[in-house]
Amino acid sequence: MDDAIGIVTEMNESAWSRFKRAVHDLSDDEVDWRPLPEANNINVIVRHLRIESQWHLDSLTRGDVMPAEASPQLQRELDAIPFDYHQSLAKLEDLFAAFLDALRARTVPDLRQRTQAAYAGWPATPVHFLGYHQALHIVGHSAQIQTIRNLYRKTRGEKALFFPENPTYP
Repeated sequence: MDDAIGIVTEMNESAWSRFKRAVHDLSDDEVDWRPLPEANNINVIVRHLRIESQWHLDSLTRGDVMPAEASPQLQRELDAIPFDYHQSLAKLEDLFAAFLDALRARTVPDLRQRTQAAYAGWPATPVHFLGYHQALHIVGHSAQIQTIRNLYRKTRGEKALFFPENPTYP
């Protein structure tokens, strides 16, 4: 594996570690709790990540185009995926591990080519985006999950689970 692929792989591994900390020891109540009735819950977020992780893997391994809109057929496939947190998390773990394995096997020119194929028709996509798009996605939703978990605890009079020990936070 060349250094550039190693760096991108490390970024994805770091994102995954952050995600695993965010979902560690979730209670069943936390999984389905919503801070507002119209807000997403952790169950919905993990299902979403599971779906898009499959797309990232398919783009990296087969050169599939990353869906930008749901066709009627794709929508039926999405609707068939249950809102089962434990099942979605297990599938996400498998898909992410397969993505990392596939990423390690790539070269920079191959990653560039797969990115171009994956994001055909997307506006202004960076040339190696497929290598780090999923990491950005996982980290963003990890922060969202941490926020939901903090709010869940605060509404119950408990200390926030994810609170930085940092002098810039009073």
